[in-house]
Order: sequence, then C-alpha cells, then structure tokens
Amino acid sequence: MSLRRPHDQLAGCGWLPRFVDKARQHLADTLPSDYRRAFGHALATDGAFLAHFPLTLADALAAITEHPSDEAVAQWFLAQPGISPASIADWNTRAARFGEPGQPGERAFRFAMKTIDGGCIDPRVTGAFPAIAWDEGFLDELIPPAPGSA
Repeated sequence: MSLRRPHDQLAGCGWLPRFVDKARQHLADTLPSDYRRAFGHALATDGAFLAHFPLTLADALAAITEHPSDEAVAQWFLAQPGISPASIADWNTRAARFGEPGQPGERAFRFAMKTIDGGCIDPRVTGAFPAIAWDEGFLDELIPPAPGSA
C-alpha cells in the first residue's frame, strides 16, 4: 500500500494527497482494514480535514471518482466554497498539530494510541502526524532523534 505522507501537498494543501490516495484505495476496495476504520471518520484526521473545508465524504469521493488525476482533483478542490489560500494555510498549521495536547483531536489520538498503536512508546509521538510517521517507518525523517538517544 502506498500513501503519500501527511505533510505532502496538493493544491498547496497538506493531507489532501494522502486523503486522495486513501479515497482511491477505498473506492477500489483495496484500502487495508486498519485504515478503513478511520477513513472519513469525524474524529480522525480525515474528518477534521473534511469539516475544516467544509466538504462531505460523499462529495469528496464523487469528485475523486470523477477526476482521476491529481491535477483535476486539485482544480475541483480549489473551486469549492470555503476553500481559499487563507483556509488552506490555516489547515496546514492546524493539521500538523492534530492530536497534540490541547489541540483538536487530542482525545481521539489518545484513544487510538491505546487501542490501535499501543506499541509506540517513542516520546516524539505526540500527535497524529508523528504517529503516522512512526507507524509507517519515517519518524526519524520527520523528527530526528535527539543526539545520543538510541
């Protein structure tokens, strides 16, 4: 399974390429079961993404079905009401902190860490993006280990 990283951007918007990848796999019925559980869920990053812009999962899936290229999805996305350079910049700032203490998604993140990613004890994993990076094996690229840590 190949998903772009949370910070990757399409139309200047982080999470959008990853959401598109998951949506395409969902539509093809190839999204792995551990991703299906949270796909589009209101308490997960997908749900926060959809709510921020405001988009519905059904509308986003229909657009991704209708527009098979990233460029066409980007054009569709940018044409939606409520999507502007300011709303994208706001999302990019907020999304990077999703699940951190005192931030949106904190309760859902803590629940997920206990029930889904319970094996993670890395102190760098304080929110959704580092948790994804840890789970998918690129945490050291996102947050380098402290000097002298093993």
